[in-house]
Amino acid sequence: MLFYVKVRIDTDKLLELGQKLQSGELDTSCIKATYCLKEDPSIGMSIWEASSQEDFDKKIAPMKKYYKDIMEIMSVITQEESMVILMQ
Repeated sequence: MLFYVKVRIDTDKLLELGQKLQSGELDTSCIKATYCLKEDPSIGMSIWEASSQEDFDKKIAPMKKYYKDIMEIMSVITQEESMVILMQ
């Protein structure tokens, strides 16, 4: 399963987040791509991959303390999957 996640990073915890990411303490292997808004770099938009909703919830849980706001989470599909659905 793929999930679109839009968050606002807690800039007060940015140094700690960077240290945890650099040390490998936070597992980001489930995050396939991340982009930030040019107008507000504290807003990140990522695609996460998980085997189920429960798996996703477990994977995002350690990251939540570094988010000031979780703005949006939605299940998404690849363009190939959407093409199959649209063609049916």
